[in-house]
Amino acid sequence: MNIIQTKNTAFRNKIIDLYIESFSKGLSAQYIDNIELEKYINRFFEEGEILISLSNNELSGALLYCPLENDDLFPAEIRNNFDIKKSAYIAEIMVGEQFRGKGIGTQLINAFFNTIDKNTFSDAFIRVWDKNTQALSLYEKAGFKNVASICQEKKKPDGIGTFEMKKIYLHKKIN
Repeated sequence: MNIIQTKNTAFRNKIIDLYIESFSKGLSAQYIDNIELEKYINRFFEEGEILISLSNNELSGALLYCPLENDDLFPAEIRNNFDIKKSAYIAEIMVGEQFRGKGIGTQLINAFFNTIDKNTFSDAFIRVWDKNTQALSLYEKAGFKNVASICQEKKKPDGIGTFEMKKIYLHKKIN
């Protein structure tokens, strides 16, 4: 397995496919607007950073991050207690279904902390659904601590109706 930081647009469609695989199935399944998703992913190629995991030259995982101020939803508790201008936001950690349970998420998080510009960022945040216990456990093992939460309204997979997701913001100091 190899983890690289890239802005190579050749990976864009594979990252979009990985996002759809990660968030359109299971309990957290939600309606995904492909045009909005493309715009969302493109923002990381333009304004953020992308770490990808390759297993036998196949995309097995990705971590997308940007400055926290690019997250429109972060709650006041964070704004009041942290320097937003020096905070990074891990917006997505995705691991392909066939690659889960092999430590790729941990390796992506470690690569994030090893490659992030420590002169630019002093704090890292990640937001996770409170019912995603595997991800919560992973982030807590990596040293992240719960600092705030929000509720997000999401469209159901059929595009009709909505459901509410409680999202937890976790924080870790960047050393």
